[in-house]
Amino acid sequence: MSAELDEFVAEARRVSVEEAAKRLELNFTGKRHEHPGPCPVCGGTDTFSFNTAKNAWNCRAGGVGGRDALGLAAHVQELDLNSKDGFLEACSAVTGRDIPEGGERETPEARALRLARLDALKLKRCEEMAAREVERNDFRERERQKARGIVERAAPLSSASLPQGRFYLQNRGCGWSDDTWLRVSAEQTYWHGQDERGQPIALHVGPAMVAPFVNLEGDVVGCHITWIDLLQKPKFRPVITDPETGEILPTKKMRGSKMGGLIPLAGVMAARRWVGGEGIENVLAFARWEGFRADTFYFAAGDLGNLAGPADPASRFAHPELTKTDAHGRMRRVMVPGPVPKPGLAPEDAMPVADHVNELVLLADGDSERIMTASAMARAKARCARPGRLIPVVWPKPGTDFAAMLAGAECAFEVGQA
Repeated sequence: MSAELDEFVAEARRVSVEEAAKRLELNFTGKRHEHPGPCPVCGGTDTFSFNTAKNAWNCRAGGVGGRDALGLAAHVQELDLNSKDGFLEACSAVTGRDIPEGGERETPEARALRLARLDALKLKRCEEMAAREVERNDFRERERQKARGIVERAAPLSSASLPQGRFYLQNRGCGWSDDTWLRVSAEQTYWHGQDERGQPIALHVGPAMVAPFVNLEGDVVGCHITWIDLLQKPKFRPVITDPETGEILPTKKMRGSKMGGLIPLAGVMAARRWVGGEGIENVLAFARWEGFRADTFYFAAGDLGNLAGPADPASRFAHPELTKTDAHGRMRRVMVPGPVPKPGLAPEDAMPVADHVNELVLLADGDSERIMTASAMARAKARCARPGRLIPVVWPKPGTDFAAMLAGAECAFEVGQA
């Protein structure tokens, strides 16, 4: 080879997997270094990935991988590295430069056939992705319809014949108002696992508090279910175990969609002051403490992820104390999702807040891990920030929550800056 060709090849060998992935227009789907997804050639859903930290790529469907950009380009462009023209075409793909004079190139006919094959594969992948999206949307809508049915069949919390919900909230130190959105089901089935015929198993049937998830238009998109057992202190929820493992199962479940929705608890969404947090009980306890203000809409997010939204991967940080053992038996610091929201969030990626809200009070949970919670609350505050909008973050006493504080007749709250 000529000196120019030698330098061209040497430059190609220096290209990283990350640089090549960008030039090959591969999707950077992961939070940090690992980027899984469908293979551009073999298809699938997550059989292909590349890692920018390890400078590696792998296709499980094709049984190939490596730690070099040329192999990556050869795989996704269907080039043969054992042929001179295929090798140099791969070098051209990762450098973005034309092959120097004197280097072997594909014939126009061979190139046209290869690109036609790649276009056909790309079209097939797009059709498969579109079909999967239709299937996901159908499943999502079916789940939303089930959630709406659960909400509609439940009775309002104030129903005289179904006092379990009110007794539950009273025992948890919470309050309720006449305009509460909460409902109660006398007999709500707890489904878990499948039998030998693939049918869902009913592990428990009993009273439950039912709360709708709604979007900003007020449409029900999901529901939150809390099973009740007034004899089981201190949470007053039944003990339900997995018959196979003996594991104690959560007695709160969600159906339908939660992201892009919230659980309305009291008041109207037109209010300019909103107060909300992760769980139903904490928000109602705080509402009781401040007397269910008439100018306020009270809501719950369902969980911390929906309240805060996803984090910018670049803001992730190591926990100062918590550690875990990695796959190689080494102790590593637990990585905490950072306080900065992920750029380009869509409205359905997290709990919504109406534009007209000028005061948003965010309630933290004091009995969750403090640093992770603080980071999430800071992220929620940053995500919901708007010019002129006040967003105080209110914390209960460390190690407890607002419901426990009110149940114990403690009413000391601290307002902090997340």
